[in-house]
Amino acid sequence: MMQCLYGIHFFILFSVVSQIFCDDQVKKGEISTYNHSTTIKAYNIGVELGIISTEKYTFDSFLNDEKNIFKPLYEEYKATNGTEPINYEDWLIVNNYGILSDTQESLFQKKISKRSTADNKRRFVNLVKKGDILITGRGIGGLVGHAAIMTTDYWVLEMPGGKGWENGIRDNNRQVPKHKWFDQHASDWTTVYRNRDASVARQAADWADRTYYNPSGGATKTKHITYKISTDIWSTNPSYCSKLVIQAYYFGTGKKKVIRDLSIVGRIIVPSTIPNYFLPPYTLVNKGKY
Repeated sequence: MMQCLYGIHFFILFSVVSQIFCDDQVKKGEISTYNHSTTIKAYNIGVELGIISTEKYTFDSFLNDEKNIFKPLYEEYKATNGTEPINYEDWLIVNNYGILSDTQESLFQKKISKRSTADNKRRFVNLVKKGDILITGRGIGGLVGHAAIMTTDYWVLEMPGGKGWENGIRDNNRQVPKHKWFDQHASDWTTVYRNRDASVARQAADWADRTYYNPSGGATKTKHITYKISTDIWSTNPSYCSKLVIQAYYFGTGKKKVIRDLSIVGRIIVPSTIPNYFLPPYTLVNKGKY
């Protein structure tokens, strides 16, 4: 009975707020009532599920991200998923609305800081080390966000994707210096995560380097991995950014139970939800945004 009443109150509140907000926007000639109603619905679903904190991610921010990021990415997703793509609201949920699961902060939060870009870069370069996970706010092919792993204190291993991702991009794995990574993502925040167990972090980094770059650990790239997004979480070729990261901590850490059972996942690994995959005592520590 209480659930029923809650549903009625939620429906009434949603209807009233939607109509007031939409009427105001229509008078301004900004958008149609229908489009804005679906936007409010999508945002409220995120709030109801506990994904969105209204204090940390406002409706105005969501409205802007929907126009510039979510809708274009969703159209990319639909274009390459045959006749049975999931609906827009479910797609947002799968992608966690581009919100980091541990802080409830959006990957697309505007980069406003008292620190200068040069100071921010210096802090980032001095902070990151082998085994750290980097998550930033870009997306491709229906996947919101981007992730990478530090294979040494200097090199970042990633699969950046790019044009033609829907058909697979050959030879997409690469390593870039940490200062170059920062420069390439300077307009977005990069959140740095560190495993609580330094030996586990080193093991994962070594596995990623040998599996996705050079089996002997050398500086020359000898592995050539195709970029392709799929629900196959076991293969290393093809692969994609966040799958690479989770595999490193799943396969590269011996018998330690660092990552929850991937056999029950059965879906795409979204960058913003990476912290959720780690089990105690190997959970990740958020080292800040840079």
